[in-house]
Amino acid sequence: MFKKKTKRYVVLDLNEYIVRAIVMAGSDIEQAAVYEYPLNKDIFENDILVDEMALYETLKTIIELWGIKRYNVRFFVPDSTVMMKTFEHPSDVTSAKLKGYVEMELGQTIHLPFSQPLIDVYDFKPDDGEAVLFAAPSEEVNKIAGLLDDLHLNPTTADVRSLATIRFLEKTIGLEERLSYLIAEWSISGVSISIYTGGKVEFLRYQTIDTFKEKWQSKEENNETSFSYEGQMEEYQSQLIDQIAEIDRILNFYRFSLYKGEKAVDEIIILGDSPEMDYIASEMIANFVTPVKHIDDSQVQVYHPNLKSKHIPLIGLVYREA
Repeated sequence: MFKKKTKRYVVLDLNEYIVRAIVMAGSDIEQAAVYEYPLNKDIFENDILVDEMALYETLKTIIELWGIKRYNVRFFVPDSTVMMKTFEHPSDVTSAKLKGYVEMELGQTIHLPFSQPLIDVYDFKPDDGEAVLFAAPSEEVNKIAGLLDDLHLNPTTADVRSLATIRFLEKTIGLEERLSYLIAEWSISGVSISIYTGGKVEFLRYQTIDTFKEKWQSKEENNETSFSYEGQMEEYQSQLIDQIAEIDRILNFYRFSLYKGEKAVDEIIILGDSPEMDYIASEMIANFVTPVKHIDDSQVQVYHPNLKSKHIPLIGLVYREA
């Protein structure tokens, strides 16, 4: 008998500075190829694609280098475009029918700040009459999907980065259902913040870090790209301190505004590909009463020896069923 051909796919992470990918030729992530490629700094503004032709030419080069023509592709929705909304639904609407229910109710009982949204619905606790809607403007997602399609790739899944990160944490390190976690994922130019409790996302926000893109220089060594800041590091670190202060405000908002002092975040989890992760970790550990856990390379390599902490969202995207 002939064996069914395994569907090959790529999980792709695009940001202002770099394209990062895990290329799956089968079901075993330990056999996957891992790539990254620095980007021209004018292609994205924050995390929004502004130069489609430049990205097209870059991806065209990458496809040849990595040998991924005609692969299926999973990618992330731009963090800054994603909004989250909790909604109630009738008891006779099952989890499988929730997306159709939301599409029917858009503009009626469920309102979003943009037209023609792309939506995903998560029913974290079936039968509780409540679910969570994640939505993004279709224009920004379709820019990337259209480019991939033009380059003979097959975009199949657009995911929310924070959900992919949570998926990784759940399946590896583990998140206790009785605890509340604030998860902060740091890049050079932004931080994605979510609060996750008992299998449910309660809060989602993306904060931009104000920095001079032209002062960040890339260096390639041993098939990896690293970044260094050519200006005064203190000026960048002051921006990080501002974001750490914002996280403190979010902790207080969660505790005192949402839960009237009766519930607080139990643990902060930080991760990311920021070159200043050690500085961020030390500042947060020193300034927060809430315990801070930094997920570094060594903790990821307990589960995936060939990968690093910068790959966590991509691993979570591999874990997702397309």
